[in-house]
Amino acid sequence: MIVADVVAKVLQSEGVRQVFFFPASPITEALARAGIRLVLPRQERVAGDMADGMSRSSNGREIGVWAVQSLAGAENAYAGLVHSWTDSTPTLFLPGHPGLARAGESPAFEALDHFRSVTKFAARIQAPELAQARLRHAFATIRSGRPGPAMVELPEDILAMPWDGPFDYQPVRVARPGPDAGAVQEAADLLLRAKRPLIWAGQGALYAEATDALVRVTELLGAPVLTTLQGKSAMPEDHPLSAGTGGYAQTPMVGHFLEHADTILVVGSSLSRTDFTPEVPDGKTIIHVTVDSRDHNKTHWTQVPVIADAALFLEALAVELEGRVGQAEAERREATASTIATMRAAWLSEFEPLFADDSAPINGYRMFRDLWASVDPDQTIITHESGSSRDIQSVFYTATKPRSYLGWGQSTQLGYSIGAAMGAKLANPDKLVVNVMGDAAIGMTGLDLETAAREEIPILTVVKHDEIFSGYYRFMPESIKRYGSARQTGDYASMARSLGLHAERIESPSELRAGFDRAIRAVKGGQPALVDVITAETHRLSIPDPTAKH
Repeated sequence: MIVADVVAKVLQSEGVRQVFFFPASPITEALARAGIRLVLPRQERVAGDMADGMSRSSNGREIGVWAVQSLAGAENAYAGLVHSWTDSTPTLFLPGHPGLARAGESPAFEALDHFRSVTKFAARIQAPELAQARLRHAFATIRSGRPGPAMVELPEDILAMPWDGPFDYQPVRVARPGPDAGAVQEAADLLLRAKRPLIWAGQGALYAEATDALVRVTELLGAPVLTTLQGKSAMPEDHPLSAGTGGYAQTPMVGHFLEHADTILVVGSSLSRTDFTPEVPDGKTIIHVTVDSRDHNKTHWTQVPVIADAALFLEALAVELEGRVGQAEAERREATASTIATMRAAWLSEFEPLFADDSAPINGYRMFRDLWASVDPDQTIITHESGSSRDIQSVFYTATKPRSYLGWGQSTQLGYSIGAAMGAKLANPDKLVVNVMGDAAIGMTGLDLETAAREEIPILTVVKHDEIFSGYYRFMPESIKRYGSARQTGDYASMARSLGLHAERIESPSELRAGFDRAIRAVKGGQPALVDVITAETHRLSIPDPTAKH
């Protein structure tokens, strides 16, 4: 046995069933000997996206692991690693290294030096006896606290050394911080005194698997719940107290309750100010529950800062509230549900002409209506891409189960959804996994549809094919007019067919439902599919009025 075999045995002990890699790694042969599946995409970045999708869709129960070769492989992997960093996804990155004898040799790329700033933990196995300890530390870091990627660099000379020592590795346990009783009581006091409480749920509620506790607290308080883009599906969106999701686009209910709330319970969110997070108006009382103390008071003054796992806090809060709520909360529950229902009905009525549009090229909203009607939301995982695919789906799609929708994109890397969908499918083989992308996104990673076919990962890819970056006319009208600067095109159905997929090209609204149904049958039969829908440019989104007064 060599040190590479020790690494493989550690991964096995931690429940790793497959490793995404490109094009080779110092542990490739050891993984094969150990019976760990090797999944080969077309590029390093997509290997990272697959690992990310696996970890994200399973709430970190199954850690996505990816490996690349040294130097150029590590260089090309940067985008995939950064995406996990900005979106706080727990993955394990295993880049190779040309060997300790060449460490620091200019101009060789030293991944360890460059990647420390975008990982929770970064280390190198510098001696055979350190292999188990370095990996144990990496998994402990990944599985506890704020989610994020860890990196362990694998020098080729160390991995090739013989190993005759003991293998005494034990899988690490998850450490979940619980709230102190005083913080729970103080939070309950503030929420019960509030006239208009609001709950803000982020993706930490998903990783903590806190949905049941979240629903319980919501119902006890009679308070509305909004979710962030990454937290979408933490609250069942068919629940009468769900105000929906807020990001670059948001439901009107999100804006309404943010404006009128006096107290906001933030659970499992960093509360960061980004283009893809709702704006918190000034003057709110904030109770902020997070596993990362760096989130507190970063952007907003926090009345009650709490370091705790979202589920443990909400469960304790529910116990505290149960004996204290009364008629006022019951009346608020009814009033809140009525407000949400009225606002939602008016909002959907306003957008109904777009969803019902029978014109061609096909309206993007009409495409989404027929796609959503073709799937069972309880048995489907759906995700978006950057742009209108995200901004329509994230607010109008009704997510009924945790992780039935994968919201992502603090840095909005185009092309992520193909790898994410493949990783999610491997982690959830019983689910229909759908990713929707546009011309720009498929241009980034479209050849990895061949990976789905070759590796027998049946996902459904839908292309919103409008041949333009929707909405960019607002920012670069002269560039588009003179040079067509926002235009791209292609025959994506023919490309997908040549790569081994079932492929459809849809040009008429009347063809949508039958085309989606055929594609879904192909996917359920084990063949990945692509539906290329020829659409018009999207001009209207559910975006808050920037002139509105808060």
